[in-house]
Order: sequence, then C-alpha cells, then structure tokens
Amino acid sequence: MSICPNCGSKHIEQHDASGASICTECGVVVEENAIVSSVEFVEGAGGASSMVGQFVSQTSARAYTAGRGGRYGFSRDSRETTLLNGRRRIQDVASRMRLGSHYVDAAHRLFTIAVEKNFVQGRRTTHVVAACLYISCRQEKSQHMLIDFSDALQVNVYTLGTCFLKFRRLLGLKLEIIDPALYVYRFAAHLELLDKANAVALTALRLVGRMKRDWIVLGRRPAGICAAALLIAARAHGFSRHHQDVTRILRVCGLTVHTRVKEFEKTPSAGLTLEQFHTVEIEHEVDPPAFTKNRIREARARAIQQKNYDLLTSGALDDPLDGKNPARWRKAGRKQKLQTAHDELYKELEQQLNPTDDGQKREAGDELEKDSSKVQQTQGTSGKQKLQTAHDELYKELEQQLNPTDNGQKQEAGDELEKDSSKVQQTQGTSGKQKLQTAHDEL
Repeated sequence: MSICPNCGSKHIEQHDASGASICTECGVVVEENAIVSSVEFVEGAGGASSMVGQFVSQTSARAYTAGRGGRYGFSRDSRETTLLNGRRRIQDVASRMRLGSHYVDAAHRLFTIAVEKNFVQGRRTTHVVAACLYISCRQEKSQHMLIDFSDALQVNVYTLGTCFLKFRRLLGLKLEIIDPALYVYRFAAHLELLDKANAVALTALRLVGRMKRDWIVLGRRPAGICAAALLIAARAHGFSRHHQDVTRILRVCGLTVHTRVKEFEKTPSAGLTLEQFHTVEIEHEVDPPAFTKNRIREARARAIQQKNYDLLTSGALDDPLDGKNPARWRKAGRKQKLQTAHDELYKELEQQLNPTDDGQKREAGDELEKDSSKVQQTQGTSGKQKLQTAHDELYKELEQQLNPTDNGQKQEAGDELEKDSSKVQQTQGTSGKQKLQTAHDEL
C-alpha cells in the first residue's frame, strides 16, 4: 500500500483514467503516469480514432513506439517480433506434443538466450524451437524422446540432433543421462498386454535396475535397454512377443535388442524364475560386456603368439555375443587363403629346384626343360625387333631369288618373280602403311 510522503496518510485514491495516485488528506499527487490496464481511444481531426498511451507487453523490455502499420497503432522492433514468433511456434509444438505451460516457459527462456547469442541466424526457427523444448523435457525428466519431435515436425531426427548438440555446447549445459525406466510405462501400454500391463512394467523396471548393477546400461542408449527389458518381461509373463513387436514401437534396430538380450543371458539373474527374480537379491556384479569382450580378444592374441592350436580350435575362446556363428573368427579369410596358396606354391618350387634323389632330379630337369622351352616360345620381343627380323628374312629370300645357283633354282626364281611382280602391280597405288600391312600378312 502506498503512503503519502507529505503527511504519512494511507488514504490514497487511485485514478485509473489518468494513472495518478492522490492523497485524500493533503491532496499531494503521490504517483503519476502509472501503467494501467485500461484502454482509451481519442478521435483525431480527420475522424480517425487512436489509442492513448503506450502498449507494454508481458515480455517486452520497453514500450512500443507509435508508427504506421503497427498493431493498434504501435510497431515493434525485429527482436521483439522474433521472440513473439518463437513463443508462438513453441506453443504450437507443445500443443502437438501435449506439453504443459511450464515446458513452454522454460523453452521460451532458452529461445531468448538463443536469439541473444545469434544462434537463430542461418537456422530454421522450427529446429531451434524443437531443441529448446527437448532440453526443457530433459531437464524436467519427461518421457519424450527426440524422435517424437521429429515425427511431430516431420524433420529428420539427425538434423534435430545436430541442432540440439550445438545449442547445448553453446550454453554449456550438463544434462543428466536419461534413465531407461522413464519409458517403460509409456511403451508397455502399446504392447497390448491387457490387464497384465502393470505387472509387466514392474518386471521391466526391475530388469532395468538389474542391468544397471551388471554394467549393461552404461554407455548404451536408453531405448535399446527399455526394449530388451520389455521383451524379456513380456515373455516371462507368458506373452508371445518377438523382436519386431518392440522395435516397431521403440524404433530401435533388431540387432540392438538381440545384443542386449544376449548380454543379459550371461548374468546370474537370467537363470532365475519369475518368482525368484522378484524375491532374490543377487549381490554379485558381472563384468561389463565390453570388458569381457576385450579379455577374450587378448586371450586369442596370446594363444596365437604361443601357437597354442589346441586352445584356438577348441572353441573356448569363442564369443557368444557374436551372434549365430561365434566360431566365424576361426575360419580363414580371403587373405589367409591367398597367403596359404602362395606358401604352397613356393614349397613346390623349392622342391623342384632342390631335389633330394636322382628320380626327383630327373623329373625336375624335365620340368625345367619344358619350362625353358615355353619361356623361349613366349619370350616377347619388342615391335621394332619383330619388324627388323621380318625384313631381314624377306631380303634373304629376295637375294636367293635374284641370284640362283642352278638351273632349277633359276626357273623357280623366275616363276616367283613373276608372281611377285603381279602382286606388286595389284598393290600399286596403296599407301606405305597398307603395303607394310600386306607384307606382314603374307609373311
């Protein structure tokens, strides 16, 4: 309550029209030009009406200035317009996701920081709004995932994830890891479990807690853990559910669910019945799956160095988490098969080059002679050498035809010269390349 600074009286009268507060005892104006919620209009010279005073919104830092084209005769600056449009977008997305007003307020505060740090520049407002709402959901520990915003906005989930990570890095926020137990009740309602939905959800929650103590949850996405827990719990209560049923609802890969189930099979809790699982508390913790896998790899490397073939082929070093074929690592690959073939070839060559007895020496000699004849036949010479050899042979034949030694040879030479002259007359007028090609063909 206001007190008169002149007489100290508490009888203060408020005038909403003028926005003034007047003391009724001494008549002193205690306050004037106060912000009032009443709206008044005055008529101008041209008959147009205008609002009296200045409009101050709930989120604005100062009053709007009068100007043309503005709402109610007042205009806003670009920053106020951006914040107002951002809040409208946030309310639109929140209504689609069925989020409360406190999520909208928290997301709008984050959006205001994004505008101040120019994070909105060069990015779609929808992506920034989704990142702000997802951060508020993470802080409030709600049951919403990033893929839910992707479905509501019809935007690629990796695009939203990139925007979220950059905004979180800009603000330096440290968000807690999502507990997989948050999604159990939400997705258990979509498995058509009828009246046993609550019992299956409780079993799944207990499975998630057991997986945490056995180091299965650490470093894994919560959707995969939740899917594996719901699948195991539904089967334990007598429901016939497959990997496709949970992967379709939680939108995770089937191989991920299969791997989580395999990891849980190696724990002592997997051998308990449903009643024992709810009553017996196992204090022993199992090593993390990644730790066990690395120990198996180290044991394989040690056995290979020691050349312990019995241990390598016994199957004791097979990893059961490798799927349907855990012994696949013992099979020779393509490179190993090629190296083995090369080694065998080299051994055969050594035996041929270094025979032990006379029979082997004789066989090796025959094989080497055959190889040398093949090499001589297949020894490739250059094109110039082949052409020169052909020319030399042609010149020798011409000399023999021009210089015969006896009458029979002279007569044969004359016949061949007549044939050659007829061939030359037929090939006259052709280019040098064609003559050379013809000579090569005849040769």
